[in-house]
Amino acid sequence: MQHIELMAPAGNFESLQAALDSGADSVYFGVEQLNMRARATMNFTLDDLEEISRRCKEKGVRTYLTLNTIIYDHDLSIVKTLVKKAKEADITAVIAMDQAVIATAREVGMEVHISTQINITNIETVKFYAMFADTMVLSRELSLRQVKKITEQIEKEQIKGPSGKLVEIEIFG
Repeated sequence: MQHIELMAPAGNFESLQAALDSGADSVYFGVEQLNMRARATMNFTLDDLEEISRRCKEKGVRTYLTLNTIIYDHDLSIVKTLVKKAKEADITAVIAMDQAVIATAREVGMEVHISTQINITNIETVKFYAMFADTMVLSRELSLRQVKKITEQIEKEQIKGPSGKLVEIEIFG
């Protein structure tokens, strides 16, 4: 049986603690304004990264920093700072949609997860992003049959990410 990872969103320390207390396997969160959750909730600050990492490590919970929005030229220095600080805080991975974020994370040796915002809907797109990431979140518009077909093709074609492991697929439920 495939492993199911229970991911929980966290927008502040109260919701982070609720996720940790409820048995989440991982949490995803934004910092500052460069994520799709920026308007939906309060966001953590750059200074919170070490505390987030510490609390999650105590519970064995993985941490995913969402940098999954459109990045403009004026955002690039912020992206570099956020990714560098995330690496220093030992955040597990960056969830990205912009190629500049993907490149920045890979430059510092951070694991990258491809965001649902990229809208991966077919096996050729999976093959392309497998050059950059072991984990991808498929498009929300896919049916279960389409998800099954993509996952079967990954297995059949032995599509591997940068680590050499088979690409893992995530879906929203």
